[in-house]
Order: sequence, then structure tokens, then C-alpha cells
Amino acid sequence: MYLWIGKRIETVEVGKENRNIPLFKVFMPPETMEMMEETLQSGFLAEGNKVRAFRDEIAKFIGNDRVVPVNSCTMGLTIAFKLAGVGPGTEVISTALTCVAGNEPVQMLGGKVVWSDVDLETGMVTADLIEPLISPRTKAIYVLHKEGAPADIEAIYDLAKSRGLKVIEDAAHAFGARRRDWKIGAKGDFVVFSFQAIKHITTGDGGALLCANEEDFRRAKKAKWFGIDRDAREGRDVWREDIPEWGFKGNMNDIAGTLGLAQIRHVDWILEKFHQNGRRYDRELAGIPGVGLLKRDPNDFQTYWGYTVLVENRDAVIAAMTEAGIGASQIHVRNDCYSMFDADRRDLPNTDWFDAREVSIPCGWWVDQNDQDYIIEILKKAVQ
Repeated sequence: MYLWIGKRIETVEVGKENRNIPLFKVFMPPETMEMMEETLQSGFLAEGNKVRAFRDEIAKFIGNDRVVPVNSCTMGLTIAFKLAGVGPGTEVISTALTCVAGNEPVQMLGGKVVWSDVDLETGMVTADLIEPLISPRTKAIYVLHKEGAPADIEAIYDLAKSRGLKVIEDAAHAFGARRRDWKIGAKGDFVVFSFQAIKHITTGDGGALLCANEEDFRRAKKAKWFGIDRDAREGRDVWREDIPEWGFKGNMNDIAGTLGLAQIRHVDWILEKFHQNGRRYDRELAGIPGVGLLKRDPNDFQTYWGYTVLVENRDAVIAAMTEAGIGASQIHVRNDCYSMFDADRRDLPNTDWFDAREVSIPCGWWVDQNDQDYIIEILKKAVQ
């Protein structure tokens, strides 16, 4: 038995099926309340044992001990950009097809976003598209593992290393995703996960930054709390010591950590349900006129946070699916449409094409086979 936020409605009116199949849904394990009461009654709510325990579970699950829990994925990305050397006069090569949280930190730190176009088959950046954009001002490359599909990350790292650049991987959609035989986050310069409310597992809001080397890990731990390493302050009056490098107030607290501990116990079956639903869509939607599918590497384990299809009449398709009680939308509006990025605009023909067609449909643990059949039926009608 599992509890969730929001009720699923399955009623049948005369001559009409009335459903509510949301695009996203919050999973809440039954043991959460007991675990949360223990934390709330403990008298300690700041970052403490619960956050450390959650950190250890993430490290074990991903296969990387250099885990820094933070209060949001956005904070994790901001710290990663800072450690990569992003600041005034520097550039970051990025994609417009992501959450704005992936690009705003660059501006916050004084850097400039340089938009890369995307691959038409995946909607993600590639090494070939990035390479012509590298300049002496480039400090980092931002890569989104879009909707839980791992990017072609090896070629991007080969390029980055040859030019002395850092790679920041936005894995907000990809907790538990595998690239070949390793999990996203097990290696890579900076990899950031999201535990925001509607992700595969949640801490209400929160995230984790994973680092490749000890020096970046040491700096990241300090950057998330005013430039001070909370793990090394026992018995010290740290406020009277020198703080050589400024940091943020970006730590996770034990309330969020407790929720994360309850959630991560269930992560394997949650991810498997997303994955199996996604693979079934891959099979059932293949070859349907008017429905384009993304190119996916069969050697990867993809987490299908949202199942994205490409259609010509996107607004009409969304309207038809909404009318049928199915949550459907473009998950992220392209970032370069916002006036804060006016100075950074450039022609992105592949992004234009992809942006006009992508729409995501429900794929999560709450979607059963009958729901999928219904979604597929309505999608077929909508594209025709």
C-alpha cells in the first residue's frame, strides 16, 4: 500500500470516459510520517544526521562518495558553475531546451551563455555542435540529460578535456539513469540531481552535487555553507577562523533529509516502473503516422521522467489530450525566448524545429497498462 498526494479519479459518465492521468505525481511512502515525526520531535532540524544518512544512501546508490546535498538542484548547478570558474568575462556553452535553472546561474555569476544548437533526433547538445562555439572565454559546457535519457557524454568529455574545460551535467531528470554500465553521477566533473517535488524521488525541494575529484568536493562542501565545511567544524569556533572563499546558504536540512531517506528505499521499483512504461511507449508508438520518437540508445537505462514525442500540431494535440483528462505539455519552454537573454540570441534552426514539436505525456509509476492504452489511443486520434 502506498500513499500519494492528489487523488486519482476514475469515474465513468454515461457514454463518456472521464479520467485524470497527471503528467507528474508525488509519491509518498507510508513510513514517511513516522520517520518525520521522529525528526520533528528530535529538536534538531538543521543539516545533521538525517542529511548525512541520505548523502550516504545517494553515494551507495550512484557509486560515488563525493556527494554534496544541497537545498535545490539550482543551488547545485550554481556551485558547480562557480567552481568551474564562471564569472565576469567568461562563457558557458549551453542549451536553450532546459529548465531556466540551468542557465540563470551563469548570469548570476556574471558569465555569458552561448547557445548551442541541439541534435534533431534527441533534443540534446553534442560535441560536434559545441566545438565551433568554444572561445578563449569558455569555462564550461552545460549538458542536460533530457527527460532521463543520457546524453552522448563521452564525446563531450573528450572535447572538454582537450580544451581544458569543465562539464556540468544537469541530471535533474536522470537519477538512477545508466550510461552503458555506469550510473550517471558515478563519474564526471560535476553532476547535479534534483529532488524537487515531482522528480523520481523527492525531498520536497532539494538536490545533490556530485564531484569527480577531492579538491572540487572539498570546495563544494564549503561553497554550500558560507565557505565553511560543516562536516569539519566539531570543536572549532569556525566563525573566528578565516573564510578564504565565499559561499552560499545552500545546505539541505534534516526535514528534507528524512523525506529523502523514506523515498530512496523505494527508488528501484519507482525507476523500473518509469523505465518499463517508457519502453512500452517506444514499442507501441513506433511507426504511428504523425508521431515522431526520440533516438534512444538501447544500451542505456533511461528514466523517462517525461515521455517526449514530436508532433506537427503540438498545441492541438495538447488540447485534445487535456480534454481527455491526460496531462500533456512541453516540459520546459526554451530559455532564449526570455528578455534576460536578449544579448545572447543566435540562430538555432534545430532548436526551433524541436521546440515547436515536443510534447511530453505521462510515464510514471502511477500509469498502468490500461492508462497507457488510453493515452496511446487519444494521442493517435489527436495527431490525425
